[in-house]
Amino acid sequence: MTKRNPPRAYSYIRMSTETQLSGDSRRRQLELSERYAQQHGLELVQEFRLEDIGVSAFRGANLAVESSLGRFLVSVKMGEVPPGSYLLLESLDRLSRQDVFTSLSLFTDLIKAGVKIVTLADDQVYTSEKTDFSQLVVSLAIMSRAHEESQTKSRRLAEAWTNKRRGVRDKKLTALAPLWLELSSDRTTFRINERRGSVVRSIFEDAAAGLGTFSIARRLNRSAVSPFGRSKGWQTSYVSKILTNRAAIGEYQPHKMVDGRRVPEGTPIKDYFPAVVDEQLFLRVQAARANRRVGGAGRKGEFVSSLFSGLAKCAYCCSPMHYVNKGPGPKGGTYLVCDKFHRGLGCSKNAWRYDHFEASFLTFVEEVDLRPLMHGDEETSNRIRLDQAIRALDDRLAKLEHERSRTFQLLLDPELASDFVRKEFARYQREIEAASAERAALVAEQRLFESDVARFQESTHEIQDLVGQLRKPDGGGDMFRLRSRVAARLKAVVDRVEVAAQGIDLGNTSVLSAGQFSSTGGSLPRQFAVVFRDGGLQRVVQPVKSDPATGETQLFRLIEPRGGWAARAPEESAQVKSG
Repeated sequence: MTKRNPPRAYSYIRMSTETQLSGDSRRRQLELSERYAQQHGLELVQEFRLEDIGVSAFRGANLAVESSLGRFLVSVKMGEVPPGSYLLLESLDRLSRQDVFTSLSLFTDLIKAGVKIVTLADDQVYTSEKTDFSQLVVSLAIMSRAHEESQTKSRRLAEAWTNKRRGVRDKKLTALAPLWLELSSDRTTFRINERRGSVVRSIFEDAAAGLGTFSIARRLNRSAVSPFGRSKGWQTSYVSKILTNRAAIGEYQPHKMVDGRRVPEGTPIKDYFPAVVDEQLFLRVQAARANRRVGGAGRKGEFVSSLFSGLAKCAYCCSPMHYVNKGPGPKGGTYLVCDKFHRGLGCSKNAWRYDHFEASFLTFVEEVDLRPLMHGDEETSNRIRLDQAIRALDDRLAKLEHERSRTFQLLLDPELASDFVRKEFARYQREIEAASAERAALVAEQRLFESDVARFQESTHEIQDLVGQLRKPDGGGDMFRLRSRVAARLKAVVDRVEVAAQGIDLGNTSVLSAGQFSSTGGSLPRQFAVVFRDGGLQRVVQPVKSDPATGETQLFRLIEPRGGWAARAPEESAQVKSG
């Protein structure tokens, strides 16, 4: 006689918050399942553990395909769960807390598929063969109570936060605030702690000037600035947290818990906190951090050795030019050296004494007014493009919201409501969310554009002052900070610096590829070309070798912005000599 395999039992555990794990809930539910399976001769399936931790049954998140219960339901429909199997629950509210009809549909679908539902708390078994009318009524009452409890709790929480938001001007929603702020005893206002506020402002100013979080944290620690929290020193992670916190410009974003996760609730509340920095500085910092992610980030050591890191390129092979320190002595010194030449990969000798190169470059910067290099036509074009795109989205949003409102009225009429109307309403909702997100991105781009324009204008003036300080014997104080600021300002206006230590003869050169030229063997004057970010202009400087602060310069307009030395047309020329 063939021995029959015992029926299979699946234990389902659901908890709406992960904090319940630290209590007795999970252990209790597991023990109840194991005891029931043992008493009734069932095989408790271990390889298919059904656990939804931190998942809400009120909003149906536990029915999603990525959830454990969702995967179980798919397995039932696919026939992978044999008829006659058991689903063990502590109570029916673990299965669903949605409205009664949705919960009943889930309940009956499982039973009709041959799954026996067991509620361990009251030892009830629901099957398609044995569930009578009175048992069904009891199950409906349990489902209804579970939904009402969750609905009441959700409504009360929502009302509490709505009331708090309405009274935000009279009383603050929470005592939690950035550590540079203090809440008044009557909970009506925040005020800036001036000592900490000054530290935060200096952090933003350093970041806007080009310093990274490591350099900022090191400066604060070396200056013995007390950290805000209980940490023994400043950490890069906390500096980064400050720089990305919109509370610095006065915004507060309320949050709520959804499926055990903290998610934003509603739109940010502007002017909730006193702003410790202005929005322009905040946006400049975000732009500077984005630029550092693309290139130029990293620890710079005790001294920013090269102001041209990431900017200097070999004019002959387009490789980066690196700062190389050969040490002291007659054959030592510091140089800008072509990476390919330095690694013996075939480029002609292209090296330039760094101190001479920096002196020539800074002389050029001091003598040339960079303001005309701002490309006015492109600026105007960008402004028009952004304004038109935002206005078009405003029109689209108005139309979508009108259609959504009309569809909502149809949903309210039981005779007109249908799956099609519901889907249309959901589609309008998705399109409104997408258009709103697109508009927010364009507004952010518009703000950054205006910030970039102001930053370029500011850079052309600030470079003049910074260069003067940099050439003083004492470096104007904090040399690391100063050189970091100069490097950041150069990156704001310069796209690249093409270095030709042996000169280039455009009338007699071997073009290797686009923008690449062969060496002249050193018979022509050394030169470098500065290509600017805005305006498509290129400044070529030919310094005198014996006097790096003296030389000739010529301005070209690039015919093709990435076309190299040949793709350009002269604008003007001048002799430059340091005073």
